[in-house]
Amino acid sequence: MPAARAIVFPAITETISMSTKALNFAPREVRIERRPDGALILRSPLEWAPCDWRVADFLPSWAAAVPDRVFLAQRNAGGGWDEITYGEAWSQVQAAGQSLIDMGAKPADKLAVLSGNSIENAVISFAAMSIGVILAPISPNYTLMLGGLARLKDIAETLRPNFVFVQSGRDFSAGRAIPELAEAAWISVDGAPDTVPFRTLAARTGSEGFERASRAVSCDAVAKILFTSGSTGFPKGVLNTHRMMASSLQMGSLLVSPPEAPVQVEWLPWHHTMGSNVILHGILKNGGTLYIDDGRPLPQLFHKTVANLKDVSPTAMFNVPAGYNLLCDAIENDLDLGASVFKRMDRLSYAGAAISQATLEKLYRLTFAATGRRIPVMSGYGATETAPTIATTHWATDQPGEIGLPAPGLQLKLIPVSDTYEVRIKGPNVTPGYLGRPDLTEQAFDEEGFYRIGDTVSFLDPEKPERGLRFTGRISENFKLANGTWVTIGNMRAALLAATRGVLLDIVVAGENRESCALLCWLNPTEAARISKTSAPDLTSDRLVLQFLKDRLQEYNETVGSSEAMCSFSLLKDAPSLAAGEITDKAYVNQRAVLKHRSELVERLYCNEARQDVIRV
Repeated sequence: MPAARAIVFPAITETISMSTKALNFAPREVRIERRPDGALILRSPLEWAPCDWRVADFLPSWAAAVPDRVFLAQRNAGGGWDEITYGEAWSQVQAAGQSLIDMGAKPADKLAVLSGNSIENAVISFAAMSIGVILAPISPNYTLMLGGLARLKDIAETLRPNFVFVQSGRDFSAGRAIPELAEAAWISVDGAPDTVPFRTLAARTGSEGFERASRAVSCDAVAKILFTSGSTGFPKGVLNTHRMMASSLQMGSLLVSPPEAPVQVEWLPWHHTMGSNVILHGILKNGGTLYIDDGRPLPQLFHKTVANLKDVSPTAMFNVPAGYNLLCDAIENDLDLGASVFKRMDRLSYAGAAISQATLEKLYRLTFAATGRRIPVMSGYGATETAPTIATTHWATDQPGEIGLPAPGLQLKLIPVSDTYEVRIKGPNVTPGYLGRPDLTEQAFDEEGFYRIGDTVSFLDPEKPERGLRFTGRISENFKLANGTWVTIGNMRAALLAATRGVLLDIVVAGENRESCALLCWLNPTEAARISKTSAPDLTSDRLVLQFLKDRLQEYNETVGSSEAMCSFSLLKDAPSLAAGEITDKAYVNQRAVLKHRSELVERLYCNEARQDVIRV
């Protein structure tokens, strides 16, 4: 059998000129080992050294260097900003950590956080991780939304926390109906009955026990448990060690020059890996300021984000494509907003789903119009199990679906599957496993110790692999037609959104065990209004909009094979349901959940009878 061989592909070096500085990107290069069985092992040629530090170690460092710099800010009831400086944050973290020890906290005890992003959440989270207490942030929706308690109960039975933190003991009291949560010591910001007031923890003086406990915490100890969004079943508790989280941050800083004292306005939830391990931890590592955005990339909540961005001009932004769609619409209607948002910006990053070509082009056009410079748009690819870094476009991406090249320190194994590759990962930022589920841990890794992420990718240009990879789909979302042909959703979704020229905001593809594919769609109201030439609040039945989409899908069908062609589509009036799991906390659509929840509508897509809500292509 011939030996495996490694090839180093030449570097493409980029520097993006900014108005105040140059944003330095690492060279675009990759090493590829080609195995006899067709598998590829991809590595970054950048030098990697183990991370023997913890994220929380930066807090005392910045408190000493810039004690009066604002670390975190959040909206208060009066509409202003409540702020905490690095000096204040470090004092409160020590106090809260010492108070937890006084309450009996021991290494490997668990603190469940049921509520959302806040200054108090950050203080108690860093306090817990500093003394060896394992942090377990959980989606607030599991407590607050109808049907969520079943998921919370499943988590609680596995987690069995010693402490529970909530912003409001009254609002989150439903969690006390679950025995495993009721038995824990509850801490609340509002000081509700039968809870320990947070203010008493944060006011504690003396920290001898805190200092001893902090020195004893190993980099390889579990720091945090993050629960997956549950798109393929009940949430799984992913173990995150201190070294995992540190490694993920370090990988990013080697690919793109880290900013000095970044300022960001971010909504991404801290119970997800991007919001906490990248944004919150990245702000701390680089001594920056994070304004906690109380808005969301949803039409009914985005006005809050706009108000926050009018107050604060960020230096960078992370978002999901739905958020950038809404941002572009808002800026096109308010050019002063664009000038405020982009004047200090050095990069725009997205993850969670592929951005549409129309949105990507809008971002470049709007950033140039507002600043005279083309602010780079970057894409990230990762998972909760990798804290989350796997790959990134450490360059200005110019097409949907790009996910870049593997980060330093990682090995990416690509296994041929049809005309794509299944992705597997090994590296210092990969989880040791799942809480209380040795069976799932065993299934998650292959015989060489590579984590099976369950996605497929392809090269943008197989002849020039240094150009990077493209996401082609989640294996769990792909399906077979009745004739046995596999349908790969990732590529199809990007192509369909491009074909409809931004008029569709998002889509779900149906067709499993059917003769052909069909679409459930959500309109982009701004673009649809341009087609309709009206300002009607509901354009899902508008004749011009429907004809435009029918024409575009017919054009699309002419360019693809029969397995990818669309037979019909339906425009949905109501937004994806968070309670039904149709949309995740990170604002991307869960394909499987939509198809299950709207099964009757899926049936109508394939009904031979004429229907007003189903358009035949």
